[in-house]
Amino acid sequence: MPRSIGRTAKAQRREGFCWAGPRPVASQTRCLRAFVPLRFLPLVLAVVAALALAACGYRAVYGERPPLRLHVKLVRTLIADVVASDEVAAGVREELARAGMLEGGDGYPRVEIEVLRASDASEGVAASAGPASRPVARATDVGIAGRAWVMTAPGAAPDSDTGDLRAAETIAVDEGPAGPDPRASAFHEADALRAAARRLGRTLAYKVTGEPAASDDGSE
Repeated sequence: MPRSIGRTAKAQRREGFCWAGPRPVASQTRCLRAFVPLRFLPLVLAVVAALALAACGYRAVYGERPPLRLHVKLVRTLIADVVASDEVAAGVREELARAGMLEGGDGYPRVEIEVLRASDASEGVAASAGPASRPVARATDVGIAGRAWVMTAPGAAPDSDTGDLRAAETIAVDEGPAGPDPRASAFHEADALRAAARRLGRTLAYKVTGEPAASDDGSE
């Protein structure tokens, strides 16, 4: 038999060994060695394995999921300061927008927000100015509490409920020559309440999207 014919027959047998149906892994590896230089063999094997996994429908358990886009709705407020309530919703929108999860307008799925209460408490004690010295608070803790959840459709069960969360700001007490100045304190307390409300909204957004967040009262 001429050498050219012999080489052709040998190549045909080798090709039939490699590609004529399924073979064990060891056999397929030997086949690839016959055709692929050794320095490229690991890369080729990795590509073949990736294609095989994709073809069989395999998906990683912890792979990236497409982000859910959410509308935002303030459904109930139990405090008198309407601006502070709106600040809570603004904080939720701000954080969802940062995460690429905000959907404008009304609709579903959406984050529903309930503002529960606003409160203030004294922090520290000091002697007041003026001739009639008396103990007064050195600072005021201004806080706001609320909760949020996700509604996927009208009438659906609430999902990702945050529970009650609180955010607070601490401000110094305004004092005049005769002692505490209630008018100046009222303005500063309103500003502090709205700042706390915006922070509460961001915390609620963290919780409904599954991010870790803590309330200012220490609860998780």
